[in-house]
Amino acid sequence: MNELLKYNLQFFAEEGAEHQENEPEKKEPTKVEQQEKKEPETTDMQELLNRIATLERKADKASAEAADYKKKWKESLSSQEQASIEKAEKEAEREEKFNQLLRENSINKLEKTYLGLGYLAEEAEKMAAAEFDGDLETKTKIMREVDARKKKEFEAEFLKSRPEINAGAGGESPNVSKEAFEKMGYLERVEFKNKYPETYKKFTNK
Repeated sequence: MNELLKYNLQFFAEEGAEHQENEPEKKEPTKVEQQEKKEPETTDMQELLNRIATLERKADKASAEAADYKKKWKESLSSQEQASIEKAEKEAEREEKFNQLLRENSINKLEKTYLGLGYLAEEAEKMAAAEFDGDLETKTKIMREVDARKKKEFEAEFLKSRPEINAGAGGESPNVSKEAFEKMGYLERVEFKNKYPETYKKFTNK
């Protein structure tokens, strides 16, 4: 009986050991395996670059083929036909240059006109180009910017050149009558209000 029990225990022990030996050993992924998991992103980018390069090569090839076809086509024409084509190409080139010179000349004239209206050099150049090209949106934008600049310059110059309003001996008692105050412009009243707020309230009932 003891021998049988010992034999059974030994059998199960050996079977368990054999089962453990057959189980695959779990290992941590190596650096190479980790790198391989990241390769799809790199592969996708490389594939995109390859496609772009392929398209560029095809475009270059198409341009070369078109130039070669045009050359062979011209060679297949008669001398008179070739002369007519060359004449047409030269006329088109002259017309393009003429239009460019016309544009530059017209813009220069317009630029001088806007300079005379008080535009700065850069403003005048952009405005002239926009007018020649019929770009109403750009013209409107430049005009608003110029108006805002001129307004600021006028206000600064006015305040700079405006003589000081003389005050009387009694503190806030300017030598300005209500009639004279009513004849003041907007900027004059703003300056008067800042210097003599109490008198301003009195004159305006505010």
